[in-house]
Amino acid sequence: MQRILSTSLTLLALTCFTACSGGSDHDGHGHGEGEYNAFAEVSKAVCVLAPTNNQELPGVSGIITFTKTKSGILVEADVTGLTPNAKHGFHVHQWGDISAADGTGTGGHYDPTGGAEHGLPEAHEHDGETHMMTGGHAGDFGNLEADENGVASYSKTFEDISLTDKNAVLGRAIIVHLKEDDGGQPTGNAGARVAQGVIGIANPE
Repeated sequence: MQRILSTSLTLLALTCFTACSGGSDHDGHGHGEGEYNAFAEVSKAVCVLAPTNNQELPGVSGIITFTKTKSGILVEADVTGLTPNAKHGFHVHQWGDISAADGTGTGGHYDPTGGAEHGLPEAHEHDGETHMMTGGHAGDFGNLEADENGVASYSKTFEDISLTDKNAVLGRAIIVHLKEDDGGQPTGNAGARVAQGVIGIANPE
């Protein structure tokens, strides 16, 4: 009797799992269309920066937005608390994990190729228009340039990253560094991590 009951419960659980997961009617892999299309319409993302526990520059904060355009992803940043009249490297990092107070939970630079060298962003001509490419890593954005008040604004459109397709940045993290990114290897000699934030889905309105 106990064996029959156990078998019945197992079959019931399997039936429920198949029904709840959409079975295999949608495609050959047992996943419904919604699982693949959940992010298809994402057109804008936002990263809210918060300070790490770095004591040399303890109050860096700001907002970075990522907007899908015909030319690529428009990256716009407004950041405060930086060193006055200085440059600060900032990059997309691999993991959207900001649980570590020093920013190290985000891992290294996001490198979807698995073997690219670090680099600074470059402009190039394409079909008569000027486009931007990120550095060697997808998300090597170069530097924020702070004014005399430690405030930086940044606006560049990149054609070699996306929100949800090739070289997608959604769900990863942004790190702002203590020093200037000089383009050197392996990560630009930009020093400690002074601010961090996760790139999340934004209201497109």
